Amino acid sequence: MHHHMQRITVAQYGVGPIGAEILRLMFEKPWIHVVAAVDNDPSKIGHDVGELIGLGRLTGITVTPELVGHPDVVCHSTGSLLIAVVPQLRGLMEHGCHVISTCEELAFPLDAAIRETLQLVARSRDVVLLGTGVNPGFVMDKLPLTLSAACQTVSSVTVRRVVDASARREPLQRKIGAGLQRSAFTKLAEEGRIRHTGLRESLAMLANGMDLELASTSEETIEPVIAAKRVLTEFLTVEPGDVAGVTQTLSATSSTGVELRLEISMYVGAEDPSDSIEIHGLPDVSATIRGGIHGDRATAAMVVNAIPRILACRPGLLSMDDIAVGYRE
Repeated sequence: MHHHMQRITVAQYGVGPIGAEILRLMFEKPWIHVVAAVDNDPSKIGHDVGELIGLGRLTGITVTPELVGHPDVVCHSTGSLLIAVVPQLRGLMEHGCHVISTCEELAFPLDAAIRETLQLVARSRDVVLLGTGVNPGFVMDKLPLTLSAACQTVSSVTVRRVVDASARREPLQRKIGAGLQRSAFTKLAEEGRIRHTGLRESLAMLANGMDLELASTSEETIEPVIAAKRVLTEFLTVEPGDVAGVTQTLSATSSTGVELRLEISMYVGAEDPSDSIEIHGLPDVSATIRGGIHGDRATAAMVVNAIPRILACRPGLLSMDDIAVGYRE
């Protein structure tokens, strides 16, 4: 059906590693017409976007510091922290554009004041604002919610991710503390500089989708994964006894006794990466994705596949629990 529909005009806001991945995918889709690319990096402004993202051809679209034109949808990927990107999101919505963002904290905003502000702007401008990605946005929230639909009753949901960071980009390897000694890791973790952003948002989306009132929520634990043997990556060397990465956990219990637990281990040299979901209930449901879902490639796919979906949604601030999902050719 979409082969006969009018092409959707889309802009990319933020041309970092994730923005570039989204753009490369958008240029492959016959139903998308990329019309603009925005970035505040002086070294990117004025350059053809095809050259910047390694497309192998010029596109005629040059990177600008502000949005030009009026695209139907803007794909936004500039930061993980919601407070930092609220002015950008507001500006894009006030421009009359639907917005899909990879900002992790937008997946299920926990700050009530920010949530209310974004909701009001989206509804007043008759647009959709959606936060999505792989984690949060899919593996630890949308996917277990979807699997739970097969249960008559649920007593617990446990989601575990084991990610091998060896082949991921250098900033990610540094962000998880790979190569550090334990004391340095502890200091950075206490400062909040080593952590996966989005675990609380995933937990909140999961609880909300199952209509659970949380009676208690644990502190988020951030522990180092210690290397048992030497690990070499393209960017760093981890000696035995040094930190290879991080394990982060968060759990909660509902007022009716349902237990939720999320655990992500991201480290270099992980030998058996996987994403697994265990639901205890009637019936039990369990699923394991061997190798796990690739963070960067799948994030781009989640964003691009959501573009036609949001155009059919009611206006407002939405979460992944509010929209249908699926691949679009």
